Amino acid sequence: MRIGIVADIHEAVEALERALSLFHREGVDVVVSLGDACDSYRASGNPVQVAALLREAGAIGVWGNHDVGLSYEVSDQLRQKADPAFLEYMAGMQPHLTIENCRFSHVEPWLDARKIDDLWYFDGPPDTAEKATRSFAAVPERHLFVGHFHRWLAMTPTRRVEWFGERPLNLAEEPRSLVVIGPAFKGWCAIFETETALLTPHQC
Repeated sequence: MRIGIVADIHEAVEALERALSLFHREGVDVVVSLGDACDSYRASGNPVQVAALLREAGAIGVWGNHDVGLSYEVSDQLRQKADPAFLEYMAGMQPHLTIENCRFSHVEPWLDARKIDDLWYFDGPPDTAEKATRSFAAVPERHLFVGHFHRWLAMTPTRRVEWFGERPLNLAEEPRSLVVIGPAFKGWCAIFETETALLTPHQC
């Protein structure tokens, strides 16, 4: 399976359009959004258009700390003023997703995306073996993908990989991996091939 991944769109419509166009050309099987597609707190672009583009692409995804209010425990006030089709799509976002031994979440897997304090927890990126171990110990999947940190980062259970999103990353030899995906609003997306465990970053 080929999975197209976008993280932290933050209502950047043009970047999302380029990413989805790339995924279409590359023939991905499914598109996954890693949260913060829109903003519950302060609209910075066009959230309705972002959701429409994701819906048209058949994208599935998770909520993040910025768009949790559009997906989970949505307020009555927001329901009254927001576009129903927009809220219907955002209601389909999940705290995490699992596809073919891959786990997708906005924050680190040891945190609970149903808890607002966990969604906003920040101890810096999981860039040490000690920090990464919290996620590897919490969930069973082999490959863990997160957004949130607005950067590229790859960890194994024992070390940080010397990689900054500048080239494809072969994870086939690693027993497990935790990968932070670069943000779409800065022009990044990725494709992960589950059979070969190859992650290819793309500028979009």
